[in-house]
Amino acid sequence: MGLDELILVVPRGRLLPPGGLDGFFAGGVDAYVERIRRHGEFRRRADVEEDPSLKQIIPYLIIRHRDRIFLFQRSTRGGEERLHGLYSIGVGGHIAREDTNGAQDLLAVGLERELHEELVIANGWRARPVGVLNEDDTPVSRVHFGVVYVVETEDPAVRVREVDRLSGRLATAAEVREAHPQMESWSQRILDAADPFAL
Repeated sequence: MGLDELILVVPRGRLLPPGGLDGFFAGGVDAYVERIRRHGEFRRRADVEEDPSLKQIIPYLIIRHRDRIFLFQRSTRGGEERLHGLYSIGVGGHIAREDTNGAQDLLAVGLERELHEELVIANGWRARPVGVLNEDDTPVSRVHFGVVYVVETEDPAVRVREVDRLSGRLATAAEVREAHPQMESWSQRILDAADPFAL
């Protein structure tokens, strides 16, 4: 995604409650989705990357098949150097205007694009929002806001599409918890606040 691409953002004051929001919160998603729908706008990525007054909206997808969750690991060849080698229980990306084609539900379009861009997954899947995620600890996190979805798939044959920068497999609850210390912060925030197998 280039810096000239137009991505979905929402002014911080229109999205977050007055006291702010820190961590992962299950439930209450509908209110945030409505704020995104009402106040979202597309801005040039280069203009918003370092502007904490705007929150870039990220659908963050947890892939689940029965009692297993897809556990990702970033390679050292991925774009984000700060994420190299780290594990994740989710994958996410920006919502670009060019992908939406005038769609009413921008989040649904964004999550489907992200799902098929990152993974090879059979058609038997369904996604549902389970929470929101916000942290303002770093310059990068200050400009992003996650809408977290569980994507339940009927077929266990899920695999990573771009194997040069990402790997992954369906993992048990014990394997997911064991990887917690080496996870990227958003995944840690979810695991610290909730059981992703019960969301």
